Amino acid sequence: MDLPDDRPGEDSQVTEDEKPPSAERPPPPLEAPEPAIDRRKLPRGPRPNFTEEAEPLYRETGGYRMRMEPRDLAKLRELPGSKGKSDRELGEQFFDGQAARLAASLAGDVSAPAEVRVVVDPYSRQAFLAVGSTIRGIVSF
Repeated sequence: MDLPDDRPGEDSQVTEDEKPPSAERPPPPLEAPEPAIDRRKLPRGPRPNFTEEAEPLYRETGGYRMRMEPRDLAKLRELPGSKGKSDRELGEQFFDGQAARLAASLAGDVSAPAEVRVVVDPYSRQAFLAVGSTIRGIVSF
């Protein structure tokens, strides 16, 4: 007795319904990837300037020219009421309220005219007044 051969061959026929789904469609062709761009070789434009171009703030009072450097103006941000104001606005506001007191503290010690650097310590709430490299006065505010 002959047993039927289960192997597909010339005698067996596979119908379309019996084909596996993956055999119905060929896979899509592979696309070549785009070449990577080497940004190191591209020309560079100017760097953006994210820092504020800051210059010292000056105030003339009582014959003294008081100056606050940009780094000293930035310290004013630690004082109450500084939210939403620029460093320059804070410096103007500080000089508006304190310039007369600062000049009065120098009057007996430093002859006018003189240029005075004002350095603020917001934590101790003191202003240090320097002429040259010497501190000539300290004013609490």
